[in-house]
Amino acid sequence: MDLSFTTLDVFTNKQLEGNPLAVVRVPASLRDRLTQSVKQKIAREFNLSETVFLHDDIFTTEKELPFAGHPTIGTAVFVRHHLGGGGGEGVRSLITKAGPIGIESSPLGIRAKIPHNVHLHTKTLRDLLSSPDEGLVTTGLHPNPTIREAELDAPAFSIVSGMTFVLVRLSSLDLLGQVKSLRLDFKALSASLLDEGRRDSFVSRYYYVDVEGEKEAPKDVRYLRTRMVELGFEDPATGSAATALGAYLTLAQEKRATKFQMTQGVEMGRMSVISVETTVKEEGGVGEVYLGGTAVMVMQGTLRVDA
Repeated sequence: MDLSFTTLDVFTNKQLEGNPLAVVRVPASLRDRLTQSVKQKIAREFNLSETVFLHDDIFTTEKELPFAGHPTIGTAVFVRHHLGGGGGEGVRSLITKAGPIGIESSPLGIRAKIPHNVHLHTKTLRDLLSSPDEGLVTTGLHPNPTIREAELDAPAFSIVSGMTFVLVRLSSLDLLGQVKSLRLDFKALSASLLDEGRRDSFVSRYYYVDVEGEKEAPKDVRYLRTRMVELGFEDPATGSAATALGAYLTLAQEKRATKFQMTQGVEMGRMSVISVETTVKEEGGVGEVYLGGTAVMVMQGTLRVDA
């Protein structure tokens, strides 16, 4: 079968920056033939952090995800601005495993209303040091004692069921620059680290540092530099982690802002700018969560698969 595909660089308006995404179009006539295992093989062939199959599937190179941020923004830009025939301009939502995601145009490109089911887990990695999992934890921690302590005490926070991030706050860009790819076996650790009912989840560390905005930047926005170095590689932009971080900081009631701008991928030469906005319910807690950004098309072609 022949499937058309497009690649986009997401959270940037410059080609060859941001986070690459592959969008594979699956016509209705081929949906029954394109199995989950074939989709997974296609995702490995692209070897990007995520591949979208345009009806409703998001895959990393290892597993399917219920929600991911840069595929949401990239797919929304593709559907609304690059889909053949111009029929995508009226699209108002994308359907994902996590639920429908409302999309609209904004000065940043696309603003997406993210379905969420946030949860702050009870335990941190430090709680596992005196457990049978201690060896699994210590082998994947950073050798720098300051970073290591921050990793041990970082909260584990889920933005939706199935997407969890250990949010590691660092005190300087120098420490952020020292972060490197040391893999924690979160699949093995999830039974001990995550709360019951939330253990079937993708888990990764997300590092962040507060920074000053540009001189002319809006003052009601909290600016952060972020990195996700996990799974044996570094991700240039992680919208799901950015929304998790924004929701967590909102819940923590630090009251600096409910608008956030995360800059990620700087250290690997693929700068990405991610916008997150949250609202707070009158009774407390996170109300709405919005993810914003843009994307630029890079390649188009045909994928030929014997299936």
